[in-house]
Amino acid sequence: MDDEWTDYIEGQKVSPKTVKAYTISYNKLIDGLDKSLSKSTQRDILELIDELTNVPNTASSLMNVAIQVRRFYDASVDKLVNARERMKIKIDERRDIINKGKLKNLPSFQDLKRHINNLYSEQKYRDFLINWLLLNYNTRNQDLQLSIVPSKKEANDLTKNYLVLRPAGTMMYIRNNYKTVSTYGPKSFTFKNAKVMRAAKAFVEEKGGFENGPIHLLSTGANKQIDDSSIQKFIRNRTLNGISEGDVNKIVVSMVDNIGDFNLLKTVSARRGTSIENLITQYHLKFPLV
Repeated sequence: MDDEWTDYIEGQKVSPKTVKAYTISYNKLIDGLDKSLSKSTQRDILELIDELTNVPNTASSLMNVAIQVRRFYDASVDKLVNARERMKIKIDERRDIINKGKLKNLPSFQDLKRHINNLYSEQKYRDFLINWLLLNYNTRNQDLQLSIVPSKKEANDLTKNYLVLRPAGTMMYIRNNYKTVSTYGPKSFTFKNAKVMRAAKAFVEEKGGFENGPIHLLSTGANKQIDDSSIQKFIRNRTLNGISEGDVNKIVVSMVDNIGDFNLLKTVSARRGTSIENLITQYHLKFPLV
């Protein structure tokens, strides 16, 4: 790792995952330049990015790293910033095309509700819980890496997510580990739903009860929590037509638009941990993006 990158990254307050992504982009750039990123011309950087990729999102990511590093070293970035703004338009145009296609092919909100009810009727309780949380709490995949516990006092690890089966039929969904927790903080929701409670209790019984500790929602037959790298595949194997959590959220946001309920959109925003602006631009299948 060269000194330019080491000095830059040591001054940033970002997660290890972000550091890894930035490093990959930086290495792609530096491998194609004759000089360091901060000492290369903006024209050389832009010509290299054009050679490296024709995918707008990838190009934008490369530009972003170049801009951040050059700003750190007080190098000019005006041409890069202008190019990135133009690239954002291309990204929006591409997303609009993709969303128009998805609007025709994705299931409806009612399709998802019927799927959830069928899972319950078929006594597929884990699958029911996964899909119910996806639809009703607008979760990302990581949010479903949770442990089911019989009381709040056992939900004591502030780095984990929990589904708490409280007395009197109430439940708590606690999220300490999710994508935007650094922005929105830990989230806790208390709710009452007879089907969800019955499904959770039945799933716990299937796994042998609480005698040996919490029951993991995403787990192997031996109640061993699956690795984070396997979460996406695990969940998509259990959703209707194998759709992603992002697709579920798009269906919900578009449904909210159809009924014109802004308060419900605010609820979706609060539950997912995403700004309303981001919900509209990223998850609204019919929103005119350009």
